[in-house]
Amino acid sequence: MAKFEPYSRRVLRRRRAAWLRRNAVVVTVVVLGLCIILGFLTFVVVATMTGALRWYLLGAVHAGLTATGLHLVHSAFLANDREALWHLRGAWGEDNTRSELQRAKRRRLIWGWVDSISLQAGDLDHVVITRRAGLVAVDSKWRNEVTAADTTDMARAARKAKARAEGLARTVLRSERGARHRAKVQPLTVTPAVVVWGAAQHTVPDGAVLEGVSFVAGWKLVSWLRELDGETVPKDAAQDALQRLERYREGAWQDA
Repeated sequence: MAKFEPYSRRVLRRRRAAWLRRNAVVVTVVVLGLCIILGFLTFVVVATMTGALRWYLLGAVHAGLTATGLHLVHSAFLANDREALWHLRGAWGEDNTRSELQRAKRRRLIWGWVDSISLQAGDLDHVVITRRAGLVAVDSKWRNEVTAADTTDMARAARKAKARAEGLARTVLRSERGARHRAKVQPLTVTPAVVVWGAAQHTVPDGAVLEGVSFVAGWKLVSWLRELDGETVPKDAAQDALQRLERYREGAWQDA
């Protein structure tokens, strides 16, 4: 299987690399300074201590300064790139949603899901294949607070994600032309959902729906999936769909 990164992680990595190139001199000075401090502390520990405690302290000093250096560089990057913080929060939201989907799969609520499918019209955060509710197009969001305008924007984005997922289902999961057998999966109904993480998730009411889009608090995602009822998806059809979606994602990732 091809290696891939979630969209937010991918953008974050690219922005970090660009920031490091722009600030290579400053970063180099910081790294050299830390190396000098590390060398001095290493000399002090070796010269003044003996026994097993010396090696323990050396390891602690090396690990501590390395972590400090990485933290300083990362903090400086986030402080100087406002959009990077947005993508970092997006990555947190996607990671949390994946953890909840793993719980849902263990509880036999879903067959599986595919993350970060890149399309010409945009990305799909998560396409979930449920056991008895067709497909769910999940858009993960991290918010500390949500305004009315923000809610409308998220609903609009989720509707676009639904349209993209429906188009994907029609093209990827359709019957293969010229094949001796029909594809196991016919296009499935798609339910759009926005999963909210961060402080704002505690303000999302149960059963919140705006313009046909369900808003779900992140910690209640498993419960929400349990309550879905609709189009039953057989096991063989779900496995076939997952394989097709993963192949499509891998091809899009390799072409990117």
